[in-house]
Formats: sequence, C-alpha cells, structure tokens
Amino acid sequence: MKMKKAMMSLLLAGCLCFTACGSGSGSTTAAAGTTAGGNDAATTAAAEGTTADGENYHYIMGHGAAEKSIGDLYCLKFKELVEEKTGVVVTVDVYSGSQLGTYGEMKQSLQTGDIGGMIFQPSPAVSFVPELAVLDIPYAFLGCTQEQIDKVLNDSEFSKILYDSFDKSGYKVMSFAQAATFREVTSKKELKTAEDFKGLNIRTLENNNHIAFWKAVGANPTPVAFNELYLSLQQGLVDAQENPYDTALNAGFAEVQSYLVDTHHILYPNLFIVNKALYESMPAEVQAQFDEAAEEAKTYAENLMKESAETDKQALIDAGLTYIELPDSELQKMKDMGTETVEKLVREALGDATVDAFKNSLAQ
Repeated sequence: MKMKKAMMSLLLAGCLCFTACGSGSGSTTAAAGTTAGGNDAATTAAAEGTTADGENYHYIMGHGAAEKSIGDLYCLKFKELVEEKTGVVVTVDVYSGSQLGTYGEMKQSLQTGDIGGMIFQPSPAVSFVPELAVLDIPYAFLGCTQEQIDKVLNDSEFSKILYDSFDKSGYKVMSFAQAATFREVTSKKELKTAEDFKGLNIRTLENNNHIAFWKAVGANPTPVAFNELYLSLQQGLVDAQENPYDTALNAGFAEVQSYLVDTHHILYPNLFIVNKALYESMPAEVQAQFDEAAEEAKTYAENLMKESAETDKQALIDAGLTYIELPDSELQKMKDMGTETVEKLVREALGDATVDAFKNSLAQ
C-alpha cells in the first residue's frame, strides 16, 4: 500500500509539472495573456501540442486488468486516437494491472483528480455508484443483442439515471463498450449441470450481489484480489473463478484449471469514465476531439470483444481446458435459483424506481 501511494504521489507530481509547464514555452498563465498573432499563434500552438492559449491536458489512466487484455488495449487505443486527434494537446499515460492501487483506490483518486480516467468492469464500482448494482442481477441480458444492450446502457431511461449518478460523484461517463458477451467460469471441477455448482469453492469479486448469487446456486464464493488469484487457484485455496475469456487467457488460468464452462451469468462491459472537472476544463473543440476518440475506441473494444468470444475461447481450449457449454435448461435453473435473491438485494439498496427503470429499458 505504501509503495502504491508513493507511486501515485510521483505520478501526480509529474502530471502537475507537465500541465503547468506546457511544452517548454512557459507556464499556461503566462502564455494566456501574451500570445499575439491570431492564426499564427494557433498554428504555432498546434505544432507544439498546446491550445492557442498554451494549455495542454494530461490524463493518467489506470485499470486492473492484465496487459494485452481488452481493457488494456481499449486504454491504449484511446491514447493513440486522442493524442493523434488533438495533436498531443491531450496526452495519456496508461497503467495496467492495478499499478495505481485497487479499484476502490483508483476510483477515489479519479474522483479527487489525482488520476484522469479509468476503463473497468462495473461490478467493483458499486460502492461508489450504487446504481451500477442493477448490472449485477444475473442473466438480465441473456438473449439480448448487442444493439439492445447498447440502448439500455447508453441511451435509455435507466442510462439517464446512471449517468446522472456518476455526474454527481464527480465523474463523466464516456461510454459503455460491450458485445453481448459475458463473464464465464473456469474450474478444476467438471460442471455440467446447475447441481454441480453446489459446494464449488469459487473466487468472486468483493461484491455482495455476486456473492449472494453464487451462494444461491449452492457454491462457496470467496473474494480474492485479482493479483493473488493465480496462486490461489494453483494452491487449491479456490477451485474456480469467473471472468471474461480474454482475462482468463492473459492471466494464464489455463495452467491451473481444467474446464471452461459457459455460464453467461453476468454481462461483460467495459466502462470508460474520466474526471469531470478535468474534462470540463478543456475547450469545446478539444472536448469534441476527445469524445470522437472515445467513441472510436469504444467501437475498437467492441470488435475485440466479438473476436474474443471465438478466438480467446478457442485459445483457452487449445491451452488444455475442456469446454462445457451448459444447455439452456441448466442456465434457466441457475437463473431461477439466483435472480430473485440478487434483485431483492438491489431493490433494497436502490429502491424500486431505478430497478424498474432498468427493467423497463430492457423491455423496450
């Protein structure tokens, strides 16, 4: 923890130095009152990677996924696009694998402005934005198309409630990227029916809704930090875990597991948020370029997710995992066992209005 805090302090100091000093042409405050020449100033600023007022904007971005995972590639694609579109008026540094702290620590740092952006799966953020808990209702999106899900998450009665909640917490939502793919299970134990999950020692996120779901289907859920998960599986502290294909592949779980089981229990989206104050400090033209880069990066990530649904799954099989596709009848049993329990918890936490808005948006 002390090392992570020290790293964060160094990164923040570097970020503050960068934004204060611009690209070597003096401080932003000095540049603002002394630049003359109209279009010539704008041309010079673009060449130097600053606005006409001498400003530039540096985003430290963190995530908890492994290098080369979709979350990591999503961040790197955004970095490439936004630096290109803004002429490096906006610059981005990406830190993977929880280098900047746990999800909770990073979200707190994002809220205070110590870091600029995050791309992550929503479940760990429920404590910061409680409305995200509706996405923990198991099998809510089963059978939906990518287009239907995109409408619910980005342009619906529910998304308005969700985005407003982020806004009040000091975050700006750029987008949800998803391809109608899900978190799946790897296990040392063969799992062919809903009954087989009884007694299974499975690692989960530290999320009460996830824990409640796995208890409802008879498993023994245990939260384990991601950076400790490989060793926990290897040593038999837990026998199974659940993650998207790309995460399981890049973390090397095929080396310590025997089966890949398609459970489709929770949607796999990547949520991109930034510090609201930093975003709003940028001129409108730079915001537009930033938005465009975010939308293109979203499309890129969604294409990776679609590809991963086949290629990464096959890579896990090629690495030695035996593939099990649970029949629809068994998925329905798991849904029946777990959905009511989780939905009740979510309604108790949020009230009926948010959950009903979510379900209404799904039905449209």
